[in-house]
Amino acid sequence: MNSFSAMEKEICKIYHNPIGIAFRWQIPFEKTSENVQVVFNNMGFHLSKEEIELFSYQVACSRESISSYDRCAFKKDCKNILLETPSASVSLAVNENELEQLDDLLNGTLFWINLKDYLKNHCKN
Repeated sequence: MNSFSAMEKEICKIYHNPIGIAFRWQIPFEKTSENVQVVFNNMGFHLSKEEIELFSYQVACSRESISSYDRCAFKKDCKNILLETPSASVSLAVNENELEQLDDLLNGTLFWINLKDYLKNHCKN
């Protein structure tokens, strides 16, 4: 068994895309955490749902601010975007492609978290 297969048994995957993955660790029931591990570009963030929502908002704001940027011929590949994170002491330098993929990762994660919460709270038998 390879190490990735072993790790998959220790996590509960929420969402993934080419840039990263969002998951919760499988831990004993009495210690269940609602926080989500969001890993992309060799970085990991342990975030609450509210922090994922804030991060998603920060990504959306960054995407809006670069929409009129046309000076660089390689703008999709230049790491010229300074992205704020939910941690006030951490900012990331990303390119436009990474920003798009991170937007998808965060929004996909929020979709599945919200769907699970909805089903759990509104679809009880």
